[in-house]
Amino acid sequence: MVYNSKMKEAIKSGGCNTASSAGDALNGCVADAVSSAVARCKANGRKTIRSYDIGSGSSDSGMVVASRVKEAFKAAGCNTGGDAMGAMNAVAEAAVAGAVARAVANGRKTVRDSDF
Repeated sequence: MVYNSKMKEAIKSGGCNTASSAGDALNGCVADAVSSAVARCKANGRKTIRSYDIGSGSSDSGMVVASRVKEAFKAAGCNTGGDAMGAMNAVAEAAVAGAVARAVANGRKTVRDSDF
């Protein structure tokens, strides 16, 4: 659900390298965010997922593949609000920033899946 090239760019801008397993780990973070958003949307009796179902913040980084995220929402029986992709990109950016910080704190220059 994420563009690996954009993830690698973001990690490199943080001064780190990317392990081959990092993309799958970030995909897992985005998939978890999708599941949580669907659950929150349905718990509130709605069918359209909005940014506040995903989390705070918005980004136009384009780190997530919008069509795949929308597909996942649709498979769960939900529609996608216009502001949802910005919030999902913010989730991906925050996950990358956290992973870079953990790698640096552990004295490594390579972001691994365990950092996510």
